[in-house]
Formats: sequence, C-alpha cells, structure tokens
Amino acid sequence: MHDRLYLGIDLGTSATKAVLVEPDGRVVARGSASHPDTRTLGVGRVDPGPWRRSVVEACAALGPARARAVAVGLAMHAPVALFLDGDGVPLGPGVGWDHPELPAHCAGADGLRTRAEAELVGNRAFPATTMAMAWPVGLRERPDLADHCVTFGFVGTWLGQFLTGRPALDPTQASYVGLMASTDGSQRWLADLAARFGVPRTLLPEIRSSLSVLGELTEPAGRLLGLPPGIPVAVGAADTAAAAYLLDLDEDGRALYTVGTTHVITTGRRAPDPMPAAISRAHVVPGRWLSHGATNGGDALALGARLLGYGSGGDAVRQMIAAAGAARPDEVEDAPVFIPHVTAERGPLWLDRPRSAVVGLLPSTGTAAAAWGMAEGVVFASRLVLEMGAADLPAPDPAAGPVLLTGNFGVDGALSQLVADLLGRPVELVVESHLPAVGAAAIAVAATQGARLPAPPVTRITPRPEWAATVARRWQRFAHQWSLTVGRPFPVAVGRDAVAAP
Repeated sequence: MHDRLYLGIDLGTSATKAVLVEPDGRVVARGSASHPDTRTLGVGRVDPGPWRRSVVEACAALGPARARAVAVGLAMHAPVALFLDGDGVPLGPGVGWDHPELPAHCAGADGLRTRAEAELVGNRAFPATTMAMAWPVGLRERPDLADHCVTFGFVGTWLGQFLTGRPALDPTQASYVGLMASTDGSQRWLADLAARFGVPRTLLPEIRSSLSVLGELTEPAGRLLGLPPGIPVAVGAADTAAAAYLLDLDEDGRALYTVGTTHVITTGRRAPDPMPAAISRAHVVPGRWLSHGATNGGDALALGARLLGYGSGGDAVRQMIAAAGAARPDEVEDAPVFIPHVTAERGPLWLDRPRSAVVGLLPSTGTAAAAWGMAEGVVFASRLVLEMGAADLPAPDPAAGPVLLTGNFGVDGALSQLVADLLGRPVELVVESHLPAVGAAAIAVAATQGARLPAPPVTRITPRPEWAATVARRWQRFAHQWSLTVGRPFPVAVGRDAVAAP
C-alpha cells in the first residue's frame, strides 16, 4: 500500500461514505455509516445532529490505514440551509429545499431581482435554487435567530468548519443560495440582492474555490476521526458535482445518471444558460457549468416496493428490481403505468406538489409485470428529464450518446440493463460504489498536488433489441398518462408527435 493516501468524505442525504485513495486512483479502503434519522423532524426540516456520528463512524470503518492520509477532500448533499453559531454548531434544524414554507417566500423573490441580477444568478427563483429564502423561515421558527447566528451556510459549511474551524462555501453549493453571481464567472455574493431578500450579508460565508485548501485538520477533529492533525482539507463540492469532476464531465455528449434518494441527470456546459429550464450550478472546474435535472426517484422506488409487498427494508427495492429484470417483453405489454412524482419536483419539471398515479395494477397482474411497471415509471421520468435537457443544449446532443450510470443501485446488473432498455441507448456503468467520495479525494489531490486522479473504469451495457418495440409502446402510454396525471402537455416529442394533455 502506498504511504500517501487521500481521504474523500461524502456526507450524503442518508449516509456518509468515505474512501482512501492512492495517487494512481486505486481505492484501498471504503467505509460508510447511515444517518436516516436526520429526516424524522418533518418535511423540509433536517436534523444535523447525527452527521457528526456518521462522519466519525464512516472514517473509523476505513481502518488503521487512515492514519496515512495526507489530505482530505469533501463532498456533500445540497441544498440544505443551516444556521451556525461561532463554533459552527447548528442552532436548530436545517431547512431543506422541500420545506413547505419556501414556495411562498420564493414566489415573491423573483420580483425583488433585477433582470441583470436574475441572469447573473442563472437560476429560476424556486426553492431548490433560492435557498436564501430559508432565512425568513428560520426567523419565523426562532425569532432571536439573528442574535445568535454567525454563519448562514450549507452542509459543506458545517463539515468544513467541523474539520478545520473555518466556515466557507464552495461555488457548486453557493449556486443554490440564489445570491451568487454565477454566469459571469465571478462567483461573488450580490450584496444589494441579499439586502432586498432580507439576508444579512455579514452572515454569508466566504465563497472559496472547490479546488482550494480550506485549512488544516484541527487536533480535536484529527483525534476524533483517527487522522493526522494538521493535514490540509480541501473545500470540496456538492456530491454530484464532485462525481462530475472525477468523470471530467464536459460538453461532450455524455450525461451522468445518478441513482440515489434523488435521481439526477447531469450534463456539462462550457457556457452558462442565464435562464435554464433545469437547475444550473457552477462546475468544480472554473469557467465551466453543470446542468441538473432531478426527480425523486429513490423515494418513488421505495414507495413502489412497499405497494407491491416487498416491504420497507434495506433490500426491498433491490428485490423489486430483480423481479422486474426477470420479465419478458410479452409479460409487460399491459403492465401498470406508474407516474412517479411522489413528492414535489425540482427542475426541469418544477412540480409544486406530488403528481403520482399507478394505473392498471390489477389482481391478475403478474409479479414481474407489476415490478416492471414501478421500475419503468421511475426510469421513464429520468428519460423525460434527459430528453428535456437535450433540447436545451448545443451539439453534441447528450440524448444520443452513452449515459454514465452510478449510484446506490449502480452495481445492480438488473437495474443497469433496465436503464439501457428504457432509455434506448447505451449505458456505461461506473464501477465505483462511493463515486462522490472518490471525487472528493480527487479534489484533495488537485488542491494539494495540482494533479488529477484517473476516472474509474466503466462497463458498457447496450439495449436489448428484442425490447425496443415494447419499450416504444410503453413510452407512449407513459406520456399519455403523464399528461392526464400532471395536467400538462408531455414536454417532449413521442414518436412523430408530442403527446398533449386532453
């Protein structure tokens, strides 16, 4: 084993993952620890208390080799707004993008922006991209918040301060505050806009490059994590952005499909879109941007597994996917149609409340057909997002190229084949279960050595020809039912014509 190892920590929505990586990119240790109890306070209220325990346990799972770490890189889920005291301790629950009070605040936010400010921010004024509106939500829940809050930040702010004692925010997370100038590449806070939003500018943390060193690991943090105190800690990036950096995602016809609690389609850009339909953010690499389209696919799969009797345990979704993978084309012609928007959706769909339906699930429906219908609905929703994004990007068209697939179920052969069949294009399965954590380690290498880790290997999976006609017919049925359920014309063409809502 190499004597110089780079530690990547990925603080995710429901678990922390950690890796130790050699300079040549070989992962020598992986660790993880769950924290599902962060989501028990109600919709849009996040308990940050379990994060510390989760980070400690994930690092401990790496074993004694972590004592050879020479630098640390960070990745984290976003957006969750936090109110921190001077020591970086949260003053209460965080505010998630799905907090029920945010839409009302964001509805008035757009009128507070000048056109020039809106174009600089580069996102629509919706909760997921205007998290500055979490400040009035926090004030309502705690009227004395302004007297105690020192930093109004995100998950990365808390994690970086926990490790180094220094608060900051990287551009990939700051893109979602709704107050950062992104499209001109300056990555600065818009102070006048913050004042109009009612957010004290002094509480916003310094925006630091993802590829810069935030500070040194403190002695208390080193002892707690079993790491050498004083090693550099890189600022890091949001989880999907860290993965995109590792894969060198660019405006090259590739798209990244991340399967997790949220299913995200990510493409790279060399020039920003000042008013995108999807969600835009800065890339880890300066002068580049990322476009994200998201659906709540993980929650939808979990609901489908529960409805079909697989339960709610950790293996329920995997069992359902295995049953779907065993289906034959003739078995699924009349499978249920699942419209999987079981919660509000972010861009590019921008659904303000759940729009979900299961149509055609009958007592006579076979096990494989029922499972297929649930999995199909979730992947078709991601296909919709992918094709909507393709219409908004310059050539080469990412909808025509291979899709990089990764995530919680990325090692499952059945799901990978289903994705290839249902998207109708090749899938390159990224063979790394802890991809954002490896991306975080890659950021640590770049921040301290100016070098890049090689991307992990991929396995190419092609659509099965015998499924093409069935999938085409099922896609048309999905489009029709989507219009009925959502109450809008289907956003992309299906066959020769776009399907319109009746």
